Amino acid sequence: MEKQPAVLLKARFGDLSQLQNHLRVVDGRTVFFFREATSRLKGGERVVVEFSVSSSEQMSTLRGAVLGRVEAGEGTQTGAWIEFPDAKLAKRLEHGTTKLARQHQRVSCDLLVEVNPGRRPFLARMMDVSMGGARLLGATASRVGAVPLRAGATVALKLVGAEPPFPSDLGRADVVRIDPSSGEMAVRWLRSDAEVRLSSTKLIDAARRSWTQAQEMIHAPPCCRNGHVLDPPMPSLKRRL
Repeated sequence: MEKQPAVLLKARFGDLSQLQNHLRVVDGRTVFFFREATSRLKGGERVVVEFSVSSSEQMSTLRGAVLGRVEAGEGTQTGAWIEFPDAKLAKRLEHGTTKLARQHQRVSCDLLVEVNPGRRPFLARMMDVSMGGARLLGATASRVGAVPLRAGATVALKLVGAEPPFPSDLGRADVVRIDPSSGEMAVRWLRSDAEVRLSSTKLIDAARRSWTQAQEMIHAPPCCRNGHVLDPPMPSLKRRL
């Protein structure tokens, strides 16, 4: 599991129709062009993109990877094509959904975590965090080994390579849900523990602060005028076997 955190990006649109214009679905995956003022993103780099529209406080966060760069030239823009593994957001917009996602005060993040169920600790990646708990990815059967990790179990969590303002020791949490096939696990903080309450608050504050430093793309005219999208030619995608 990669220790390097994903790059945080923000993409702002005027309305949902503009966002829909820029989400391309190919073979069940979504491809999106992130325009940059200067070249920063690199091919293969993992990213977390927060999509939002000015007409709503709702937002949706997708995780993907950079397919390749596009450098400024005649009639082109500087930026990077990003691929997301599914097309859920694009399909929702296609079916007339007027909201991006429900908001439950969750903060998206990309943090490497050591999960210790009592023996055989394993690594997972924290995808989002709230005052109530967090969602982790990486709790596959091969990682938990012989430990019968099930809903109701209590685990100790530590951030790997944490630097201030992120706390290192997150304390204990109860497993609420675990899906061995996808490796996704939801945990609930043991907020009766004062140290857990303090560390979870610090974690959320630090995660929010990291988003204030995210690279931002703001959609602007003349793109999408009369339905004309000013993205560069889309790269070819390898078919899934």
